[in-house]
Amino acid sequence: MATRLRAPSRPRVAPARASRRSRVAAPPRAIGVRQVAGEGAALVDRLRACAEVTAESFGADESSAVSVLDGLVRKVRYSGDAFALLEAYDDGASDGEEERLCGCADVTALPAFGPRASKETLVARVPIALGLTEQSNYAYLSGMCVRESHRRRGVGVKLLEACETCARKMTPTPAAMALHVDSDNEGAIALYEGCGYARVIEREVDDAFGRMSRALGGLVGGKKKKILMSKWLSSRE
Repeated sequence: MATRLRAPSRPRVAPARASRRSRVAAPPRAIGVRQVAGEGAALVDRLRACAEVTAESFGADESSAVSVLDGLVRKVRYSGDAFALLEAYDDGASDGEEERLCGCADVTALPAFGPRASKETLVARVPIALGLTEQSNYAYLSGMCVRESHRRRGVGVKLLEACETCARKMTPTPAAMALHVDSDNEGAIALYEGCGYARVIEREVDDAFGRMSRALGGLVGGKKKKILMSKWLSSRE
């Protein structure tokens, strides 16, 4: 009787499964803060970069960045050592990438009263609201912004601390730091309060006050509430 040969059985191979790659989140790159300095065209280029970050952070267009740049150039020209512009940057050196600016803020030391006091209506009211004397000086913070991609990473705190450090080195030393914030900007208010700033007064102002507000989309008519916040840098007089 003929023997029926069977074909050798093939070993069963389990169906290939998609390999699960362990997704390890890359550690956040270090955030640094430095004061913008330089001369001539190099300085203008750095001011322009900060203006573009400011406009982008507030959702403004390219023409607004030009207006912000104009304001920064004016401050550098007329305020001298009483003005400091700080930029926050994302240090990508460890990843082989170029660093990227992710935020900025500026601070200006101002006399409370006299010919060199601020002529901008909202800022000019600060000394009276804080109860400063005629011999007092204060530091006014403006242009605080952080790119949306870098928010909730402590960038704002680092910028604020750097601005306070610069203010304390200015001569004469400002008695207090002051700033205005939109009353509906809860995130910014929480940031400032967490860093020791207190609410002083809330005012209803024209959207279009100041060059910076106009640059950041304040051309819409109507009123907007702004809160004056302050932090004392020295003992109260």
